[in-house]
Amino acid sequence: MPVNAQVTKIMGTVTNAGTGEPIPFVNIYFEGTTIGATSDFEGEYAIETFSPGDSLTASYVGYISKSMKITPKIFQKVDFILDPDKILLDEVVILPGENPAEVLLRKVIENKDVNNKKEFDAFQYEVYTKVQFDANNITEKLQDRKLIRPFKFIFNYMDTSTLNGKAYLPIFLSETMSEIYFRKSPKERLEIIRASKLSGVENESITQFLGDLNSSVNIYDNYITLFQKNFISPIANFGLSYYKYYLVDSMYIDNQWCYHLMFKPRRKQELTFSGTFWVHDTTYAIKEVEMEMAGDMNLNFVSAGMIRQEYALIDGKYWMLTKDYLMGDFNFTKKSKTIGVYGHRSTSSKNFVFNQPKDDGFYKSPVGVVVEDDAMEKDDLYWELARHDSLTSREKGIYEMIDSIKTLPLFETYMDLGYMLINGYYIWGNFELGPYYKLLSFNAIEGARFRLGGQTSNQFSNKLMLDGHVAYGTRDKRFKFGLGFLYMLDNNPRRALSGSYLYDMVQLG
Repeated sequence: MPVNAQVTKIMGTVTNAGTGEPIPFVNIYFEGTTIGATSDFEGEYAIETFSPGDSLTASYVGYISKSMKITPKIFQKVDFILDPDKILLDEVVILPGENPAEVLLRKVIENKDVNNKKEFDAFQYEVYTKVQFDANNITEKLQDRKLIRPFKFIFNYMDTSTLNGKAYLPIFLSETMSEIYFRKSPKERLEIIRASKLSGVENESITQFLGDLNSSVNIYDNYITLFQKNFISPIANFGLSYYKYYLVDSMYIDNQWCYHLMFKPRRKQELTFSGTFWVHDTTYAIKEVEMEMAGDMNLNFVSAGMIRQEYALIDGKYWMLTKDYLMGDFNFTKKSKTIGVYGHRSTSSKNFVFNQPKDDGFYKSPVGVVVEDDAMEKDDLYWELARHDSLTSREKGIYEMIDSIKTLPLFETYMDLGYMLINGYYIWGNFELGPYYKLLSFNAIEGARFRLGGQTSNQFSNKLMLDGHVAYGTRDKRFKFGLGFLYMLDNNPRRALSGSYLYDMVQLG
């Protein structure tokens, strides 16, 4: 049975039985629980939970509520068609006046300076970061390819996204425990990585998308930089010129009374979002926000993107970002049916300390990041205690899947061949032979030049690398050679001692 079978995922639409039009702002929830969602402007909703009920209800003023049975622990599509409640509609009274959602938005804007975390002299906190990549658009034809057949069991780990209904296969997961320190003046930022763990195959494309997911999103900024584009924040000072706002609900969240607003772009094809946010009733701080990139934009290789954030009131006076989730749907080509990648980055922050700046020397790091020597060596017990949230069964499955793949002899062969194609070296125990593209070359002086070279691998040493080569030319009939070494002195910052001796012909220009 797939490891993620216990998760219940539901997505669907809510429409008017008489007109077929989508109905926004509908509350969809499991009977007898507080688990649910609200339909968006297209009438669409999505729910993902480990604790579902057996019945899902759609409810909205002016319509007759409807309940439908669901099947727990699987992905399913559940659409609601609601009949208008004519009795309730006759009693509705429309009052004149300003849109209450716009009144609230102005209050949020007025209180930005107080609620924005940038206003501290210094602060520090602990952060747990999780990054995951999944391959999507995986066809049955791909699964049946001869090269893939030995690994066919990995498709038992496939899942379905509630963002757009695509099936996907997890391929990469990393976890990081860090402490982050900020100082306002003089401006400094330092990250100390205490622990790091990864599973999966990281290649150049993954690294590129990883950079895209490292965007720092501050909802209070007028512009939000995402996937190398500047989007207009839904609470920008000029937000009313770009968004329409609707007040749809109010309730207690963490014992704080909050107002629920939905927003959508006023016009198409602008760098805007569509989504919802919750506003605290007295401080007018953002409590939660969830938004997606407007679907009609033309962004290279990015077909969808979503942000979800949660804020908490710390020490009774500071609103701090405690949960941050960013997701992107990337495609290597503009063809929607080719293999693409989902990228997810989630962070959890806690243990905040305010206005206690460190000495100047504490922040001194050339790159602003320090990795502790044993960061990659933490055991499973450490991670079980350190994680802010336990791994889901699906995330645990990524580690299990990769561990299973690594036991296959064919996997090691594929990895060695892949490494050789990318880096030019073939791994042979403690040595790496290559680069293969220099085995044979031609030039006017040497004629046919044969070269055999190599270097020590990480299996030999992580600190010391030895390299050498010999070469012979058929025209000049002379042997050449070279020897060298590199010794890593430190990783933070990266410093190394190296030396070489070369007796060879070097082409200039």
